[in-house]
Parts: sequence; structure tokens; C-alpha cells
Amino acid sequence: MYSLDINFLNDRPDYKPVDVNRERKSKSASSADQTPILVGVAVALALNGVVGGAYWWLTQENTRTGERKAVAEQKAAQLEAQVAEITKIKNETQKIEGEYKALGTVFDQIKPWSAMWRDLGDRIPAGVKISKIDQTEPSPAPVTPTPAAAAKSPSPSPSGSPAASASPAASASPTAPAAPPAPMKTATLVITGVASSFEQVNDFLLLIQRSPFFKDTDTKLLGATLKNNTTQIELQNKSAGGTAEIPKLRPIVEYKIETALSATPASQLLPELRNKQADGLAIRIETLQEKGVIAQQPEVKKP
Repeated sequence: MYSLDINFLNDRPDYKPVDVNRERKSKSASSADQTPILVGVAVALALNGVVGGAYWWLTQENTRTGERKAVAEQKAAQLEAQVAEITKIKNETQKIEGEYKALGTVFDQIKPWSAMWRDLGDRIPAGVKISKIDQTEPSPAPVTPTPAAAAKSPSPSPSGSPAASASPAASASPTAPAAPPAPMKTATLVITGVASSFEQVNDFLLLIQRSPFFKDTDTKLLGATLKNNTTQIELQNKSAGGTAEIPKLRPIVEYKIETALSATPASQLLPELRNKQADGLAIRIETLQEKGVIAQQPEVKKP
């Protein structure tokens, strides 16, 4: 006979046997499913840490860069102030040097009348007299416009045709060469006097041309006229009984010579100035030469 074993415990809700194999499988499956999540979380945390660290490092670098920039800007401002001060001092120095050079140029252009009178006195022949000397100052030189650095391009033709427009070679004209400096104009002198003969006037003219204080090329004879000698002669001891005969004087030559002051700097005439006892000007020029205001110049010698 067969017997039936019926277990109603499985039907009870509060009693259910545990399936060990199934529980192990579910645990292994759940742990296997959580591994990628944990890896992803770790990677995300690592990336967040890297990003946070990079952000912190960049923030610190920006702060340090800003501090260095502020220090550099402060130093640049100090350097600019120093450069401005140096430029100001340089401009003032150039201005003072220009004033010194202008002063030296003035001294270098002076020709003492005492030295010129002594030079004329040493050169004038016997029998020649100077009545007067007229001096005429030169007129100021006109201001010449400086040539333009670049020529202006030609204006386009109204018709706009290619033939009317200028070629590139014609539009860019070369810069005009600088004109040589004009010779310095000096005062003109007209010497008027009398001489005993025409030969003496000619000798006096040649001697003036040899003087370092006058221009030989501008020295010329304006005129020489033979005139009667109007000098009055009176006898001191007259004879009691008769009339003394007054000697007849020879005619004289009235001359007029035109010359011009030499443009030679006084620094080239130092021996002549000392020879003519113009020591004051010579000492000033030598002092300016020692200080570098006036350049050393070769001496000009004339017979």
C-alpha cells in the first residue's frame, strides 16, 4: 500500500525553508552588479579631486601672478618716472650746452676794434692817413624753406584715365639734396683818408688784404682822386722888411677803400690777438676751449 506524506508547513506564510543556493546566487549577483558602480564612484571622486586640486592650484597661481604683476607695474611706474626725470635732465643739459655753445660762438665771432686798429696802424704805410671809417652791418639773411622729406603725390586726373595718372617712378620724386650753407656775412668797412701818392694807396690796399682781420676777397679800392693840398701853413718868424714866400704843397690823393671783417673765428687768431694786446678775449677763448665749449681750431697765419 502506498502512504501519502503531506507537509502543510510549506503552505504557512510564517514558515518557509531557506534555499541556501538561491541566497548565495543572489548575493554574488548583487555584489557583481555593484562593482562598476563603486568603480565609477571612485573614478568620479578622483576626477573631482583632480579638478578641485587643479582649480586650487590655478587660483593660487593667479593670485601670485597678480601680485607679481602689481610689483612689476609698480617697478615700471618707478622706471617711467626715472626715465622722465632723466629725459628732463638731458633736455636741460642740452639746453645749457646750447647756451654755452651760443655764448662761445658769440665770443668766437668778436673782433676787438683795438686789435684791428693796431693791425691797421702796423700796416699803414708812411704818408697815408685815415680820416674816418664807416661801418655797415649786414642785412639779415632771408629764411629759406627746408626741402620736404617726401614729395607730394600728384593729384588724380579728372578724367580718371590710366594715361593721365602719373607713373610710380614719377610720383615718388627723390629728395632734393641739402643746399650748402651760405657764407656768413660780416660788417662792411669803408676807410676814407689821404695819401701822398697813388703808389702808397695801392700798397695800403695790398696790406689790408693780407690782414687776418679782413677779407682779402672783399677788399677793393672804391676810388682815388688827386686833389690840391688845402693845408694852411703859417710862418712863425716873419722878416721885418719883406714877405716870406710860402712853399707850395704837393697835391694829395684822397682814397676810399672798402673791406669786410673776416669771418675767421677768433679762436684761430689767438696769436694775432695776443700780438695786438687783446689778451682779455684770448683768455676767454682759451678758457672756453679747455671746457670744450669751443673746439680747438688750427691757427690762421697771414704775412
